[in-house]
Amino acid sequence: MLFDLSGKVALVAGGAGYLGQAICLALAEQGAVVMVADLARERAEALAADIAARGGKGHAVELDVADEASSQAAVARTVADCGRLDVLVNAACFSVGKSLDDLSAEEFDRANRVNLTGAFLLAREAARVMPPGSSVILFASMYGLVAPDPRVYQPPMTPNPIEYGVGKAGVIQMAKYLAVSWGERGIRVNAIAPGPFPNSAVQQQHPEFVQRLAGKVPLGRIGRQDEIAGTVVFLAADASSYLNGATLSVDGGWTAW
Repeated sequence: MLFDLSGKVALVAGGAGYLGQAICLALAEQGAVVMVADLARERAEALAADIAARGGKGHAVELDVADEASSQAAVARTVADCGRLDVLVNAACFSVGKSLDDLSAEEFDRANRVNLTGAFLLAREAARVMPPGSSVILFASMYGLVAPDPRVYQPPMTPNPIEYGVGKAGVIQMAKYLAVSWGERGIRVNAIAPGPFPNSAVQQQHPEFVQRLAGKVPLGRIGRQDEIAGTVVFLAADASSYLNGATLSVDGGWTAW
């Protein structure tokens, strides 16, 4: 079965986040054992309990992807609790959110310790224990492909910050490097570049901003959580067994203009 994940174990970094929650639930629905890894330990545990309540198998572990030891511990915990690791999804991210003129060197470095260095270290640690046929799924962004249109980000919103976009552009290239390095070991590496998926709080508090985002999308709307989850399931499953080193834009056509 192309999308069946029974017998697979998936570690989802950022699993308790807005998109991460939908990803974890979708992987569990397809039969995967899901390790919800997040800096917010209590939220991760709550989601693991929710997965179990729905008839799936969920575990939780605290993870700070900026800390190499934390990534090592999360991978070791996954193997200890679940017996193996077949799928890594890194949906963790960080940005400072300041303007170009106000962003410090230290803040720029801090963001990319998570978005670039942390992504690399977690993927490398996971690949050390992954068997042939495994899948690494990195999260990039449409802003790793194009720059934000400042006209969309009217006050009080600020343009999507440079440290985020630069980091996500690096993730796209990282997926290619890892794919060609680990292909002989049977480990596939791909990236997803989400388009506009503002979280629930932004949707409720800034409806005009959401409307402007939707106006930039050929489909005329923002994305739903589940519309990212399906792409993750595809990349995790045998349905994508010959897809390697690719970046899939899930953006309603934003980057097609």
